[in-house]
This record gives sequence, structure tokens and C-alpha cells, in this order.
Amino acid sequence: MALRDQPYLPLYVQDFLTDEKLMECSAAATGIYIKIMCVMHKSDEYGTILLRQNGWQNAGKTYSTPQDFATKLAKFLPYPIEEITAGLSELISEGVLQIDGNKLLQKRMVKDNKISSIRKTSGSKGGFAKAKNIAKGVAKELANTEYENEDENVIVIKDDLKGDY
Repeated sequence: MALRDQPYLPLYVQDFLTDEKLMECSAAATGIYIKIMCVMHKSDEYGTILLRQNGWQNAGKTYSTPQDFATKLAKFLPYPIEEITAGLSELISEGVLQIDGNKLLQKRMVKDNKISSIRKTSGSKGGFAKAKNIAKGVAKELANTEYENEDENVIVIKDDLKGDY
């Protein structure tokens, strides 16, 4: 099952509590970070928030700013846009979140999604191989087994009058 299909966010508590980059951020930025992670968990590309291509390219920009993402996130977060912008700027400057072109991403979430996808693919290959081997084994067993009935030439006739066989 893909990570975003799960009803919970895999949060590594020890990593969250001891993240040196996050410890440098304010309480407001940390709260915004948790909300952003929830949005990233539900996004099409797990661990990222993608700005719409048309608006980004029409503006002639070669890079996105925290303000651009704050505008988009204001629809999903219950905070004023100024607070979101300040929190995002802080999270980005501390390296907790990164901007890559028109994507805002959290490296750990992206990495975990990649590992999850690899495991899903590998698991399905293993499942198919196991099923195939079982099917081969059953077919081989059937081919090597003779189902002969030693009494196949014996005919049993029921005599209704006597009740005997």
C-alpha cells in the first residue's frame, strides 16, 4: 500500500524531537510544518507540494519563493498568509523543507515514498513468483500422479427388490 493511501502520517517521533534543523525553528514554524506534512501526505507526489505550472511559468519565474507556496497553502491551512509565509521562510532557511523549481519538498518523506514504492514492486514480484512456482508444483504433481482406479471395470448394479448391492 502506498504511503499516501494510509490514514496516518508515518512520523518518526525520535527523529522529529531531535531534528537539529527543526529545533532552530520557532513554535509557530513547527506547527505550520506539521500541517504542511499532512498536506504533503495527501498530495499526488508524496512529500511534495507542486505549484501549478501555468501560473508559475506565465509569471516568467525561474524559481519559486516561500510567498508562492504560502499563497497556495493558505487554502489548506487555518493560518493567515503572513504567518504561513514567515513559517515557510524559516523552515526553508533552516533546511527543514526545500524548494526545487516549482516543488516544495520534505526530503525524508520523498525518500520514504521511494523506498515504499520499491518494496511494493519487489513484494508483488515475489508474490507473483511464489504463485507461479506453486502453480508449477501443482501441475507437476498432477502430471506425475496416476489416478487409476483398480475397480474401474467393476459395475455395481442395484437390485431394488433385494435391497442389496
